[in-house]
Amino acid sequence: MSLPTPWLLPWFALIVAQILPSWALGAEARVRIEANEAVIRVHAELEARADREQAWAVLTDYNRWAEYIPDLVVSRVISPPGEPIRLEQRGSIPWLPNFPLVMIALVEELPPRMVRFRRIAGNIRDMVGEWQIHGQSPVRLVYRSTVIPGFPMPPDVSVEIFRHDAKMKIEALAQEMERRAAAGRRP
Repeated sequence: MSLPTPWLLPWFALIVAQILPSWALGAEARVRIEANEAVIRVHAELEARADREQAWAVLTDYNRWAEYIPDLVVSRVISPPGEPIRLEQRGSIPWLPNFPLVMIALVEELPPRMVRFRRIAGNIRDMVGEWQIHGQSPVRLVYRSTVIPGFPMPPDVSVEIFRHDAKMKIEALAQEMERRAAAGRRP
């Protein structure tokens, strides 16, 4: 086998530079949005190179989500131990810095496959959804939600806000699952 001629090396380097970052950061989420009237339905999924136990540990580590999910400023359980889980989340919208997203959700855990949530307070009018973990290793992480934003902004902007939010969250959670799997640690 002969080595590439010198004039091919820059092209080869360019191709490797474009492929390598996406491989190193993991797969990109597939996000589908259905919107009609005031209702937005979000479906996102992504494969993570982690086992179910590691995926579950990250998915339910709510108090640390803000450490690795971009645009999430606060994520904390605000209910006392032993009570139903109430989760407070506050996020920012990169292109609307003066418009924070605020939600308090009631969370139901169905280990080790599903987390359901339902908005009970905040500036989102209504939101219900779930996170699912499919498979053993690797796992497929699935996010679904139905949202009625209630924001004083055009519907197209609201759709993009929730598309961006789903993509950022699922990709960040998958990356953290993979990071912990590579480190061989649980929560």
